Amino acid sequence: MKEKVYVIDTSGFIVGVQFNDGDMVTVPGVVDEIIDSTSRLRFDLMYDAGLKVEPPLGTFKEQVVSAAASTGDAGVLSKTDIEVLAKALELAQNSKVIFITDDYAVQNVASCLELEFKPAGSSGITKKIVWELRCTGCGIVVNYGSECQICGSAIRRRRARH
Repeated sequence: MKEKVYVIDTSGFIVGVQFNDGDMVTVPGVVDEIIDSTSRLRFDLMYDAGLKVEPPLGTFKEQVVSAAASTGDAGVLSKTDIEVLAKALELAQNSKVIFITDDYAVQNVASCLELEFKPAGSSGITKKIVWELRCTGCGIVVNYGSECQICGSAIRRRRARH
């Protein structure tokens, strides 16, 4: 392993995390999500201090989508969530990566991908969770959707029973 790299999700700029002992990286989608002036100022200061903004390679996005499908988090991850996870996975090939996020679904997928993560301001997850989509009417487990194709009831995301 070479250097330490902090990959920062939007919550890192909202909370105002700071790192002096490694490189800092984020993705363009995170920059687009920063809308309030305080978070924008924090981003600008970190950018001036060497924060890099880089898109991930496509092959790593595919690995993230696959991992999110296996945990049941695919339906709740945004395009930016997938990109920032993919960038962390990409950089982890050659560096010690610490992924900064408060998003529990993102932390769950990061855990599945064996990426080290630290919450920016929340307590963070304590264990991996596998989710499923289950019909509230007939109880069938489905792969996608918000309405059951069998009975028409709502589909809810809940912990899978093992």
